Order: sequence, then C-alpha cells, then structure tokens
Amino acid sequence: MPTVIRFNDRRYLASGVNLTELFDQIPEPVAYFDPDNRLSACNLSFRSTFPVVIESEFLRRAGAGPDANQSDASHNALVRHAGAESANAQGSIARNLPVSTSPHTGDLQPEVHRTRDGGTLITLRDMSAVRKMEEEYCRRIETLNAELAMAQKARQDAVDMARVRKDILTATSHELRTPLNAIMGFSEMLSKQVLGPLQNERYLEYAQIIHSSGAHVLSLVNDLLDLSKLDAGKLELRVERVQILKVIIDCVRFVETQATRAQVGISVHIYDGVNLLLGDVKRLQQMLLNLLSNALKFTPEGGEVTIDVFRRGTDIAISVSDTGIGIKTEDIPKALEPFGQIEGALGRMHQGTGLGLPLTKELAELHGGSLIMESNIDVGTTVTITLPPDPQAAH
Repeated sequence: MPTVIRFNDRRYLASGVNLTELFDQIPEPVAYFDPDNRLSACNLSFRSTFPVVIESEFLRRAGAGPDANQSDASHNALVRHAGAESANAQGSIARNLPVSTSPHTGDLQPEVHRTRDGGTLITLRDMSAVRKMEEEYCRRIETLNAELAMAQKARQDAVDMARVRKDILTATSHELRTPLNAIMGFSEMLSKQVLGPLQNERYLEYAQIIHSSGAHVLSLVNDLLDLSKLDAGKLELRVERVQILKVIIDCVRFVETQATRAQVGISVHIYDGVNLLLGDVKRLQQMLLNLLSNALKFTPEGGEVTIDVFRRGTDIAISVSDTGIGIKTEDIPKALEPFGQIEGALGRMHQGTGLGLPLTKELAELHGGSLIMESNIDVGTTVTITLPPDPQAAH
C-alpha cells in the first residue's frame, strides 16, 4: 500500500535526514539570502566556486539586489568562474581570484527566485555544457548539410546525365525514322512485286521479313518518342466525342491477321449502354492495340481474348482479358516499367519492345484515368484502363 502525503502550510521535515548534507549534494551552486540580503545558507558547490563573496555586489550582479543591473547579470560579470571576487583590507574588490578547488570550469548563469519570507534563492546554472551541446549540434548540422549538399549535387548530376542521354536517344530516334521508312517502303514493293515477279521465291520471303522487322523497329522508335514527349509534358490530346465501339472494331480488324495466325478468338462485350466517350481517337487506338497485341502474343493456340466496356462509377472502363500464360502478382510493377522483362516467362520467346504497357499507362493517365493490371500464372491477364467522362478535367 503506497504512502500518500498531503502537504499543508507547515514545514515538512523528514526525520533522520540531514538536510545540510542533502543540500551539499546538489551539483549546482545554490545560495539563500535572507530579507536583509545577508547570505544565510549555501551548499558546498557554492562555497567551492565563490570562496569570498561581497553580498551586496554579488546580489547586484546576479540581478537580485535593490540596484541590480540586468545587463550585468546577463553578461555574468560576477559569476564567471574566473571572475570570483574577494575584498582586501580596504574593502576594494580583487578580481580573478584563482579557485583551485572549484569543480566548475564554465560560465554560470544566475536564476533568481523570491521566497515567501522575502528572501532570495539564487541557483547558478553551468551553461558551458549547454553551449558545448549547442556547438556539437551545430557541427552535426553543418556536417549533415554538407552531406545533403553533396547528395543533392550527385542527384542533379545524375538527372543532368540522364537528360543528356535521353536527348541523344530522342534525336537518334528521329534520325532512324527516315531510313526505316525507306526500308519498309522498298521491302513492301519487293513483297508486292510491284516492278515485276522476283526470280527466286526466297527473295520474296526475305523481303517480307525485312518489312516485318522494319515495322517492329519503327514501332519501338515511335513508342520511345511518345514516352519522351510524355515525360517532357509535350504530348497533347486532341479530345473529341468518340464512338467507342467503332474504335474497338477498327483495332480488332487491325490485329485480325495476328489472331488468325495464333488461332486465338476475340470477343467484344459492351455493358451499361456505353456508346460515346471523350478522348483522343489516335491515342485510344494506340492503347487498345498495345493491349490486344500483348494479349494475343501471350495467349496459346485455342485461347481467347475478351474486350469488355462498362461503367465504373462515373468513369468508363475498357478491359482486355486473355487466357494466356499470366505472370506473378509481384512481377506486375516490373511489367509496367519501360523495357520491363519478366524473367522466366514463357512469353520471352516473343519479340517485344517492353514499352507497350508503360506507354498505355501513361496515355491513360494523360486522359485523367488509370491502368490496372491483374494476372495469375496459367490463368491469364486482365488489363483495365479507366477514363473519366471529361479528360479535360484532369488538366
């Protein structure tokens, strides 16, 4: 059962406790001056720090006397360890009295408290430890600021280097377009035998391979340029009212040959009476073609790709699902990064730029929407883009 003590106006004295010894245990100098400004009590630390004290002068410089000068007290003129004073025979003040027994070596700051009997209690705080701590903090802050400045400079150097490399890549991509267009144009002429039949059937096959490879590289170049524009904030949408079913049918027709070759069926479902939406037709087609191309690429023969259009709250959602090989859930963030390749995926046998999904995600967000990808191994993948009714609200 704990002891409960209630204090009243009577002085509380613990029996058997020597208060003088207890007072001397306080490490800071403490002194009590009675109402007549006479030094009545002090602890061992005070006696060691100030072997000789002129009471009136001490009180004045401590800011506690009747004619105390606050500026003197604030500058610790009296209470510095090296400034202890003593009186000689003529009553003058002797400064810089050495005190070899003093445990205090720093500056002492007086704290004055008036007691209820009219006396004065003065406690002297050693400020040197505080100043040392402040100095240590300042040094630490300076060190941290220097490290931060170095880190910021390294980061800025890395950003500048990345920008330079990106500019070079963009410029190179632009330069690649001209020869690629020539390669594709002439290879198409050879494939169609515009100037007459080729003497060897193998040449026709080679021309078709050249055209297909050129189309792939041109697609990569165009995706790189689009991503660069998106990063620079220079890709603008041409928003208009779009018949979503027409866009989907056009995209399905575009990949029809690929679907037939892969023996994969494509089905389209429109729900909730969705007909029109606001968006950039070219970019909507680009997003859908990217999703359809990926779905067909990773779906085995006999599989199916499904396009669903429905409302999700106030937004319009378009999802492309497949019955393909799928990927692990933890690999989805990597698949959404530029050039992201999933190690061990069966789809690595298919050629791809690694830019289709990241670009589609960026284009969806440019419309003010989002892209969500869900996938399970050997079950399939569903990628859903959501678009707001008015993409202009996102800008």
